[in-house]
Amino acid sequence: MAARVIACPGSSEPPPRPPIMSTTCPVCASPIASNEWESIWTCGRCSMDYHEASFWRALPIERWVAYLRWYKETDDETHEADHDVCAACRQLEGLGK
Repeated sequence: MAARVIACPGSSEPPPRPPIMSTTCPVCASPIASNEWESIWTCGRCSMDYHEASFWRALPIERWVAYLRWYKETDDETHEADHDVCAACRQLEGLGK
């Protein structure tokens, strides 16, 4: 017997679509949904998308602390390009991890 979908009484709107899983995070290997724009961090060099927590998890804690210090202490919108570089690009460029 096939299941039936019954709309709520008085509702004419279709059910919301599930987000499209566009890519996977290279650090945690979890899918990145197309509607996850707030918690996504993009590398400034290779343009790879990461979950924000995964991006910083792959780097040393000192990089995250330096970013937070810059973020809290400045009103300037421009920032060091070094804040947007993933761990893989850092190793390729010899910046360390």
